[in-house]
Amino acid sequence: MELKFKNSSMMCFQIVQIDQESKKYVMDTSTISPKSYYWGIKTDTITVDMVEIEKNNNQFAIKPRRPVSATMGAIIVQPIVKVSYDALKELFIHNNISEQILLKLLLFAISMLISYFAILISLKLSHKKADKWIPKNSNKYIVTFTTIQKSNGGAYPFVGAIALCLLFFLGLNNGTEGAFLVINGIVSLFFFMFTLGSFPIAHPYKHGQIEVEKIEKL
Repeated sequence: MELKFKNSSMMCFQIVQIDQESKKYVMDTSTISPKSYYWGIKTDTITVDMVEIEKNNNQFAIKPRRPVSATMGAIIVQPIVKVSYDALKELFIHNNISEQILLKLLLFAISMLISYFAILISLKLSHKKADKWIPKNSNKYIVTFTTIQKSNGGAYPFVGAIALCLLFFLGLNNGTEGAFLVINGIVSLFFFMFTLGSFPIAHPYKHGQIEVEKIEKL
């Protein structure tokens, strides 16, 4: 039994087709269990929920969009980054935040919490939208994968990047550390996206780290 994966228009879903079958499914990667697999901890099996959809259901497919050039992207982003950086620098200097370690730690934690709740809200909205696209009587399954080898711990690079941001954030005291608060928020966003919803299960499957043990209909 071979699975074929395609990315979907929503971060926590993968479009799946089974070899020699004409059916189409969507796999909810936010339901992967146990979550310890993300951290490189060896588990015998992992499970994930999957739902059958109609073959002509293309709502999960990625729609073609007009690409934005790198130059245009830079023109749009640059003034936003400049204004945000100047505002944070002024805030840190004016309120003498650079000298208040406990307050800086609190701000750092808040930047991570904002990212955490942003991903939670995004997941909730994605599931709500998916519920509208999937008929109520659709067949539901649990896919069990056998782990051939442990995950390479894909969450750790994000942890390392967050630790570096914290190191620079605490080490600087001239107002420029506000930039690392923004960078940490962005890195944390990807960290929580990875660990809460969009683990790329297709990657370990294609590289032989996991294989399908069974697919059970609920």
